[in-house]
Amino acid sequence: MAISIAVAGKGGTGKTTLAGLFIRELCEQNKGPVLAIDADPDSNLGALLGIKVTQSIGDLREEVLENLKNFPAGLSKADFVQAGLHQIIEEAECFDLVTMGRGEGAGCYCYLNSLIRRFSEELFPLYRWIVMDNEAGLEHISRRTTYNIDALLVVVNDNPISLNTARTIEKVISQLKNEIKKVYVVTNMVRDKRKEELVERIHDLQMNYLGDIPYDEGVDSAVFHGQSLLDIQDYSAKTILKKLIAKIGGENADT
Repeated sequence: MAISIAVAGKGGTGKTTLAGLFIRELCEQNKGPVLAIDADPDSNLGALLGIKVTQSIGDLREEVLENLKNFPAGLSKADFVQAGLHQIIEEAECFDLVTMGRGEGAGCYCYLNSLIRRFSEELFPLYRWIVMDNEAGLEHISRRTTYNIDALLVVVNDNPISLNTARTIEKVISQLKNEIKKVYVVTNMVRDKRKEELVERIHDLQMNYLGDIPYDEGVDSAVFHGQSLLDIQDYSAKTILKKLIAKIGGENADT
């Protein structure tokens, strides 16, 4: 059974970057194969990992709805979707990437979503780890289009709105009926003068505080210049990521 982790938080907190570094750390520890899922509509995870995404599940859904009346004879909708889903998987040396893409437009997606869930259930056991970059509302988890989550990592910074987002995430989690086993929170790129106060505020959340990730010039430069996170030499988040991997996937894991 694959170990699954989801990363969430307000936009701008560095959650996608952290998800990308988490995938890199798993690969460096030879814990692959890893399935990376970009479930954020902004769909930036592939770019941070040096992968050019050509199609998303959202694109496939719309393509199916647009061509319902034009399917070749003998080709069922289920067969078309299954073939398309396999083509969407972007393969790298240690990990594969699936991009969820845009949300649903007008029309009925119930049947298509059931096919996607079935595809996910068949795909996930092929991997040792699953890492999902989420939007703040945890849509793909709350809509049950994915597996249960072993650990949710919530990223906050010293913008008070990021704490409000964390509280919103907490409310969503309370309605998911144990679909998320453990919830952790980290602070990211917080100025020294605000760290103590921010940590005090975090303690009001029902989340386990893992620690702080300081500003990293190498990571910041790579993101700014559009370079892959896989190519940087080192990064300050490594300590936090090793700690998280040990907590949810080590011999003494607490999940």
